[in-house]
Amino acid sequence: MADLLLSGMLNFKGSIELAGEGGVVKANNLEVLVEAPRGQAGAGHGQAPAPVPIPPPPAAPSDPGLDVWIFKSFNSTVTASGKNVVTQGMCAQGNPGQASWPGMVQRSLNNPGVSVNNVPMNVKGDLGTILPTGAPVPFTEHRQN
Repeated sequence: MADLLLSGMLNFKGSIELAGEGGVVKANNLEVLVEAPRGQAGAGHGQAPAPVPIPPPPAAPSDPGLDVWIFKSFNSTVTASGKNVVTQGMCAQGNPGQASWPGMVQRSLNNPGVSVNNVPMNVKGDLGTILPTGAPVPFTEHRQN
């Protein structure tokens, strides 16, 4: 199984399908994140910390799950394994089938060189933010498989 290794200063433009020979696509030796349906069964891209009540205490969350899925990339022209490569975008926290807490995928800090239309591809270890709580989310799963 061979991974597709991207490195240096690359800027993809237009539509393109990236694929490793049975492996995954990597930018600077880190797996590129790809979209997954919001709240899809199975592992998410990462987990957010448990919400901390802020006075006055809000009602208990209707969706207390901590899994987070990246479901929309802001730049959906490059794909890996048939899924859109993430270049910033939207994520959601919660239980499978719900994932009702909205969030944002931050600009990649771990991959400064490989980009799509001048926006760096997000890779494992990059962060998102859950908007209602401000909680940071480290993305630990690429979801290419």
